Amino acid sequence: MDAELELRIVKRASELFQKHGIRAVTMDFIATEIGISKRTLYEIFSDKDALLIRTLEYQEERNERERMELAKTCSSSFELCLKEYERTIREIRRVNRNYMRDLQKYHPKVAVYFEKQRGDVRKRMIENTEKGMKEGYIRKDLNSRILALLLQAQLEVLLSSDVIESNHLSFLEVFETIVMNYARGIATPKGLALLEEHLAKGDGKLPEFGEFEE
Repeated sequence: MDAELELRIVKRASELFQKHGIRAVTMDFIATEIGISKRTLYEIFSDKDALLIRTLEYQEERNERERMELAKTCSSSFELCLKEYERTIREIRRVNRNYMRDLQKYHPKVAVYFEKQRGDVRKRMIENTEKGMKEGYIRKDLNSRILALLLQAQLEVLLSSDVIESNHLSFLEVFETIVMNYARGIATPKGLALLEEHLAKGDGKLPEFGEFEE
């Protein structure tokens, strides 16, 4: 297998899935975009689900590298969380809302991988919360596992629900409201001071605030 070609396919497919949604992007379209035959594409990836799972792995590998670089710029786990939220907003701005819906509705095979990924994210949230407690930025009277479950559940409902559009609300404004209420609710006075300092740099909002791809 040509590793360079495989990576080129994965990178381009990832971009196309996120921009247009998964259902709208066919294997024919991907092959045409990359400039290869459909047969060559199927020789490397047996079906669309196989390619989709590889794009999810690629995205997680890239996200992990970015998290490690981001951590080098932070003096505490709470500051890292705030910068992670900013990075998430930048990601959401690039992703078509149908991307998550298509994952859940049309690709049940991928749901197994996605469930593991969700577990990994939740574990990382718990670890960061407990570290923030030790550093004095997050309240110690809270249960880190419950906090992680609640925030993850709220964000997943937001991604998969039509309630935002039906109420004529901005998706990212709702996202920011969830995150800011969560951050303020878990923070100690020391954590709140860091949050206010952070928000002051973004005119009272998380930086890079904008709207998502249609």
